[in-house]
Amino acid sequence: MHARHLLEIVRKITSLDASQRELGADEATDQIGSYSSTDGGMLATILSVTAACEQNHAALESQLNALLGFGSGEFTDAGELAHLNEIRCESAPEVLRGYIRDLLE
Repeated sequence: MHARHLLEIVRKITSLDASQRELGADEATDQIGSYSSTDGGMLATILSVTAACEQNHAALESQLNALLGFGSGEFTDAGELAHLNEIRCESAPEVLRGYIRDLLE
């Protein structure tokens, strides 16, 4: 993947706009097959950090879904997902709690 395209995904994932964060997570998932192990691990870490700070449930769902996709692409391990431990599961919708549990197992 070209650096410019990777940077655009990072910018969307870390945007101040929740709809852009949601879109960025979805776009990151769409490109899983084109990441090197380094790029995939970096994006998984960024998604984990943004998910830990996310206040918007739709964006959080996209971030967690992306992380599940990255896990199936073997880009995630305990290090990349460590920030998910900061999410207060009791404040997340039930469906998102399942995602979080699946990712942390």
